Amino acid sequence: MNIYLFPTECEARPFIELRPEARVVISGVGMVATSATLMRLYTQGDIHEEDVVVLCGIAGAYDTELAMDSVVEVVEECCVELPLRFQERYTNESYTSLRGVRSNTVHSSARPAEGAQVENMEGAALFAFAKTVGVRVAQIRAISNIVGEDSSKWNIPRTTTTLAKELIRLYP
Repeated sequence: MNIYLFPTECEARPFIELRPEARVVISGVGMVATSATLMRLYTQGDIHEEDVVVLCGIAGAYDTELAMDSVVEVVEECCVELPLRFQERYTNESYTSLRGVRSNTVHSSARPAEGAQVENMEGAALFAFAKTVGVRVAQIRAISNIVGEDSSKWNIPRTTTTLAKELIRLYP
């Protein structure tokens, strides 16, 4: 059974409305909150061998060819705000038919792309967790903005509704 991990209630709400029986956990925003939530779930025995932890949420696009509200699967992550000698690229098996993208995990927006197509604030924590404890994970993101764009231009309700519908299609 999947565990759907969302950084915020706002990102999760449309999915919860469409799939109220799903195992949804709000992790909090950023790598620290996500890491703590994942370890809590793991140490309490809430993540089982057959589970897939699916991190879901919005992301900014570096690649202007990614349409707003398009949904992608992140298959590679890097925490680009660490000094170069400490940066690690995490890769993950693709579990869907979605376009696979590279992502930067950041603490603040508008970092240089460095080969990534999108950015988010939690993904590297998920992939590091998976590598450390050996659980299956997937990361599904809906594009809400161009990196660096003023947040007043984002349409979060539309983007999160698109994400929810795609999650239901992917995981019936």
